[in-house]
Amino acid sequence: MQARRAALVPIGVLGLFVVVGIGLGGFKAIEATGAFTVERVEVAGAGGVAGAVRKAAYAATGSTSLLSVNPAAVALAISSVPRVKAAYVDRSFPNTLTIRVVPERAVAIAPTGGDRVVLAASGRVLGPVTDGTRGLPLVAAAPSDIPGEGGTVVAPAVLAELALASLHNKTMRFTAIGFEQDGLVGRTANGAEIRVGDGDQLAIKLKVARSVLRRSTGEVQYIDVTVPTAPVLRQGVADPLTANAPAAMITALSTDASGLGGFVAGATPAESIRTVFG
Repeated sequence: MQARRAALVPIGVLGLFVVVGIGLGGFKAIEATGAFTVERVEVAGAGGVAGAVRKAAYAATGSTSLLSVNPAAVALAISSVPRVKAAYVDRSFPNTLTIRVVPERAVAIAPTGGDRVVLAASGRVLGPVTDGTRGLPLVAAAPSDIPGEGGTVVAPAVLAELALASLHNKTMRFTAIGFEQDGLVGRTANGAEIRVGDGDQLAIKLKVARSVLRRSTGEVQYIDVTVPTAPVLRQGVADPLTANAPAAMITALSTDASGLGGFVAGATPAESIRTVFG
């Protein structure tokens, strides 16, 4: 009996291989008919880079059968497109590849020497400035800090600037962001400086700065929220109580002269300085 069972084992294994072989043969035969060849690529969420996304998808699949498409590999190929943050790929039989794109979010412009490029919140270089991105804040950066299109910024100072740039909105729109002696500073459209110090608690610091700005009257020189629980407001209004206050240290922000070179931190001593609590 045992000898008979031992003889049946190889037969069973052989039968399994036969079934698998037939299945693979059938799979290849179906592929060979061309019934599931990729003929259409549908893209959603890509905006102006939909053409580049389709090109990357076709390059990754060619005329491959949809049965052989690896969605993860196609998504990886699409993510090489500069303005794509992530991509999700699915197969819609019989002949369609569907792609949903999560675009990078443009938050700032950086100088590159002779030109300027758009940067995403992630640090990705998205390409040249366009009409839709001209209103983004200019961040201070050395040309060597900015890689080519599609590359990602790794300089800590520039990444800190981008973190601040990603938080600005209609109530506090920055035109320039950089560093001065005491830390990170954003300049608003009306010339006020928002001094945030380090990159910690940026969302809270900006919320406090907006609150102080709404309550202020007259010209605002700067709002210092380095310590968000004790913000400091300095206004461009003569105040006899501070006429003899020591002058603020004036430090030029190191950037290209075309946009940020005029950004000078500091103010004259004949301005009102007061700490705003609550």
